[in-house]
Amino acid sequence: MVSYYPSILIILICLLTVTLFYLEFDNITSTAQTVFTSSSSSNENNTILTYSTTLKKIPIQTPNPTQSSKPSSKFKSKNPIPKENNIKYGPIPFRGKMECKSYHEKKGIPFKKLWNWPPVQIFIGIWTVADKFEIRNLIRTLNIIQKMNLVGDKVDFKFILGIPPEFTPELESQLSIENNTYGDLIMLNNIENMNHGKSYYYWKWVAEYSDMQYDYVIKTDDDAFVHFQNLALNLRPLPRKNLYYGLENRDIFMYGELETLSVDQVHMIATSSFNQTEWYGHEDRMLGSWLLNHVNSTLIRISENCLIFNDPRTKNRFSRRPWASPNSIVIHRIKEIPAWKSVIDLYIPKIISSKFFSEF
Repeated sequence: MVSYYPSILIILICLLTVTLFYLEFDNITSTAQTVFTSSSSSNENNTILTYSTTLKKIPIQTPNPTQSSKPSSKFKSKNPIPKENNIKYGPIPFRGKMECKSYHEKKGIPFKKLWNWPPVQIFIGIWTVADKFEIRNLIRTLNIIQKMNLVGDKVDFKFILGIPPEFTPELESQLSIENNTYGDLIMLNNIENMNHGKSYYYWKWVAEYSDMQYDYVIKTDDDAFVHFQNLALNLRPLPRKNLYYGLENRDIFMYGELETLSVDQVHMIATSSFNQTEWYGHEDRMLGSWLLNHVNSTLIRISENCLIFNDPRTKNRFSRRPWASPNSIVIHRIKEIPAWKSVIDLYIPKIISSKFFSEF
């Protein structure tokens, strides 16, 4: 008579192994410190979900001396940013002074006098998408260095994402590792989009979790270099309330590379309900339209049309200034990593540039 006990024993061992594996996997995923949302909508037509409620306070960011400035292989995207794309990026045209006058210069305040005003506290949300690991690593490195060199002012930043349309387990794992390492990812609880409500839920999230610790809140993009100290200095003399600041379009909205609101305006948005007709469209234009419709009587619009501009090397109609200067606030449309090298050489210690770009 054939004994079945060995076979049954083998089956039991296999079942126990599989069970232990899933228990361990569940433990890892449940204890990981992520920013991912835990709820979704079953309504296919409702792609805008509730905003993230996973963070209660924006922590102070501090540089870790052990972190390399080189991009980690853990965070390589499936579609990496082209190294050259058949374009040789020369140096950005640079002069000691712009060919135009800044907002404050027009008011008779030279740049060096801006130090006389009290320091400001700023939060910057950098809009990005999930698979741009390399560009986030570069911007993160630059911004931590900038924070270390601020004089008096405080600037914090986070990367703002939506839920990726194709949120694979591999991508979720990569983002979890990135956020556990750096703690600077915020995933809003809405499907990733640029012009279908992400703006509303970004401002609403900031209002919920900034605890009024900032004077100004900013939205920018991951193809823009923002000079922290120059930004802070130019905001110092400006009103702490009712402010809407940036590079103004003739249609009375600030371009998306730098949309600045005083924190009271952010809370005005947060107290309003989401209206699709008010937030579906070009995000910068829709923000300007919302402010015009809801708070225009008290709103203070200030346009900086000299120190905020697109990369002068970009030879198209979007280029607004022929060169950069030491006082520049934002250089926009830096679309590929090699194009950043000249920006870093101009504004950041060169040792960082040489270390990072040795990888490309």
